[in-house]
Amino acid sequence: MSVSDSVPTNAFFDQHPDAVFTLNTAGELIRANARFAELLGYTPAQFVGTSLFQYLLPSETVRARQCFQQALRGEILTHDVSVRTKEQGIRSLLCTVFPLVEGQEVRGVHGIMKDLAAAERAEKHLRQREQQLSVIFNTMTDVVFVLDVEGEGRYRFSFANNAFAVTTGIPLAQLIGRLAQDVIPEPLRTMELARYAEAVATRQRQTWQETSDFPSGRITGEVTLTPVVNEDGTCTQLVGIVHDLTAQKQIAEALQISNERYEYVFRATNDAIYDWNIPGNTLYWGQSFEALFGHVLEENVSNLDLWAEFIHPEDAARTVNSLLQAVESADVRYWQSEYRFRRADGSWATIFDRGYVLRDAAGRPLRMIGAMQDISERKEAEERQLQMSREVFKQNADLQQFAYIVSHNLRGPLANALGFADLLQRTSKDTEVFDTSLKNLHASIRQLDAVLMEVNTVLSIRDQQEVPRLELVHLAGVCQRVAQSLEEPLHECAGTIVCHIPEDLRVSGNRAYFHSIFYNLFANAIKYRAEGRPLVVEVEGNASPETGTTITISDNGSGFDTVKAGQEVFQLYKRFHAVGPGRGIGLFLVKSHVESMGGTVAVESQVNVGTRFILHFS
Repeated sequence: MSVSDSVPTNAFFDQHPDAVFTLNTAGELIRANARFAELLGYTPAQFVGTSLFQYLLPSETVRARQCFQQALRGEILTHDVSVRTKEQGIRSLLCTVFPLVEGQEVRGVHGIMKDLAAAERAEKHLRQREQQLSVIFNTMTDVVFVLDVEGEGRYRFSFANNAFAVTTGIPLAQLIGRLAQDVIPEPLRTMELARYAEAVATRQRQTWQETSDFPSGRITGEVTLTPVVNEDGTCTQLVGIVHDLTAQKQIAEALQISNERYEYVFRATNDAIYDWNIPGNTLYWGQSFEALFGHVLEENVSNLDLWAEFIHPEDAARTVNSLLQAVESADVRYWQSEYRFRRADGSWATIFDRGYVLRDAAGRPLRMIGAMQDISERKEAEERQLQMSREVFKQNADLQQFAYIVSHNLRGPLANALGFADLLQRTSKDTEVFDTSLKNLHASIRQLDAVLMEVNTVLSIRDQQEVPRLELVHLAGVCQRVAQSLEEPLHECAGTIVCHIPEDLRVSGNRAYFHSIFYNLFANAIKYRAEGRPLVVEVEGNASPETGTTITISDNGSGFDTVKAGQEVFQLYKRFHAVGPGRGIGLFLVKSHVESMGGTVAVESQVNVGTRFILHFS
């Protein structure tokens, strides 16, 4: 024995869960771990140099010294000892001693003490685990049994769960401890013993199906037999599990008997009922198939490919893949799908297809019984109702936008008109102020009237099929008109609106919407202009057959942080400037109007530099 084999490492002492100690040849403690000290109530340092035997009961000393001497002679021994703790208590321990060898000499003894009470608790825990396993096995619906292999073709039952007795009708008291050949009836006995022998000889799991008569009746089951092999490769036990297939077999027989009934069902229903033999890929159709779809089958028995050929190309991959996936999934019994199916006249029927998959005991698909129901009329009615809902929703949304136009776009000219009217009441008619105010009042009223007429035009067409009505809009004219309506606030801030839109540029859309778009963007530019420099708003437009029409509105205003604003730039009631009046609906209206005319809008902005809106119409 080498030193490395006989001298425990520090980890052995520090990490061992039991009490570990080392004695010199005089029986004195030279080392002990914390667990040893804990059992006796001391610290590890207090043991060094003391005799182990002084902690034992006097009646234990003689036996302990004998074991100590035998360990010094090279033996390994285990014995019970009783020790006194520091508090004068007594502990019962199981002590194992073995020699401490350094080089070729025995220099002392190592010892390991286990608390017998802890060992009893471990045994109790083991019994509880065994009881839990017993409960699990006895609540299983599959039959479970264990055979001890005794050699010479002898196999003795050592365990069986409650399902064994329930399934076979053989009480467990008449089974446990008996040889298999004494319990299993012929002709099953000969076949079973041959299977047992093959499992023992090959050390491989065996699986088979069998039908036999037991006291409970005729049972069909799938048997799985697993050999248990010990360290030297000897098969000592056989563990068997029997899955009862009796019910499945009865179902299969009942299906075979009911084929005639299915034929009557095929004739009685208006649905296209089918029976798909999955392994053979043969498809049998009920008589309603020809009546529903007009296809005349030269031979009633076809295959899945024929069915797939009639499915609409846009639905074929999805429908066929979902069917095959359902069939290949062992736990799936039902399948359903909705798809379009071509009639013989070339029209398309909307089909609701439902199928039930029959499987064998291993989950392999055998047949699918299904029905194709023509739901075309119902689907068309649903589409009409959905279209009506969309139209109502769109009209309601359009009405909401018109309300915003009235409350937002009319506020400017209306406020101007009220202000000038009030000023006229307080001003003499023979003054220049009166004439100027009257002129501005007329201009504000004309602007107000023009906007009202445009809003009224949009409202008047809300009940039509398409809202809003599309027309070729002269963008330059709309832009200039909006700029004129804002002449007063532009003059106050020394601002300028420069329109570079070509005079011949026309865009299909709604003039009132474009008026609202320009008005909101120009008004925002005036409202959020930069301090210290005159406001300049530039409007450009270009169009080509390849890229469509692009309109940009740029200003040199205060700008805002587009990164911080994120996706909320065009949301309703969202504002990005802390100063100045505003309700946060302008950009929402801009986006709504652009998208309602089939366009897109984007924004680029930089704080203290300016903002640029890009409108695109394809």
